[in-house]
Amino acid sequence: MNNKCEEILEISHVTNRYRDSGAGFFSKSKMTRVLNDVSLTIHRDEIFGLVGESGCGKSTLGKAVLGLIPFEGQIRVNGMEYSRKNRNEFTRCVQAVFQDPLSSLNPRRTIAATLEEPLLAHGIGTPQSRREKAVEMLELVGLDGSYADRLPRDLSGGQRQRVCIGAALMIDPELVIADEATSALDVSVGAQILNLFQEIHDRKDFAMLFISHNLNVVYYLCDRIAVMYRGSIVEMGDAESLYNSPMHPYTRTLLSAIPEIEEGDILSRYGYEETRRESVEDGCDFYHRCPFATEQCRKRPDLTDVLSRESGGQKGREHLVRCWNPVS
Repeated sequence: MNNKCEEILEISHVTNRYRDSGAGFFSKSKMTRVLNDVSLTIHRDEIFGLVGESGCGKSTLGKAVLGLIPFEGQIRVNGMEYSRKNRNEFTRCVQAVFQDPLSSLNPRRTIAATLEEPLLAHGIGTPQSRREKAVEMLELVGLDGSYADRLPRDLSGGQRQRVCIGAALMIDPELVIADEATSALDVSVGAQILNLFQEIHDRKDFAMLFISHNLNVVYYLCDRIAVMYRGSIVEMGDAESLYNSPMHPYTRTLLSAIPEIEEGDILSRYGYEETRRESVEDGCDFYHRCPFATEQCRKRPDLTDVLSRESGGQKGREHLVRCWNPVS
């Protein structure tokens, strides 16, 4: 695209709901809110991390950005909103890498055919030039040209994920969404994929939304981080500040969180038992578990820039917290 915005992704007041039909035959259906007034921006060439536990809404937000689900609010990628009319232009701008590489690959198509498919779909190049770019991409993601004629079953999990990364980059998107892209891999292979993301990002011109449940992983890779709890952003700031000086009680529960562990178990490890039976519908989402909650927390706090509030802040640096009494 010719006109480039400073913010490659702008999410403004996005809410998503789905209808829950209930468990019983005579149960009444109700609307369940997955995303609650989410707003954030990702700058061009930035790696932005979105972290939270399973069910918090982070993957739902990724699907909304990709135009896969309906939502209320506004999402712009490079100044453009998704619509049926601009679908081809939009998909050239934003691509995704998902959790399970095997389910993302057609088992009957060769690796070269998989890599060439985005070019073919957009009418880019000739058969020869597409093949040449596929081989170049294999080398970029750490595989040699001999993998071009192999099938997904011939590759390991890490190699398949490298192919998925390559397929996402074939049409030179300006935004890549990586949704739990390392969680299905073992630790050593996942570390290699993280390093690959960093190496490719240093060489290519694109921004990344990196979604994960692991705050340690997000801190390692990302420039800025947003923490999500029950569909709301509860804390957001540069990676160094958020990781070393977390101010929201929930963020502190994620610093040493173990993958696959249940939310209640994580919270209990940090002494955040369910101190109140009820949640507050229009209050803080963390009210029922926070040991520091007061009556003021029955009202939903805004996402406030603590640096500006305490010291006037600095341009380009912010630490946003959705808490009435952030922990210093």
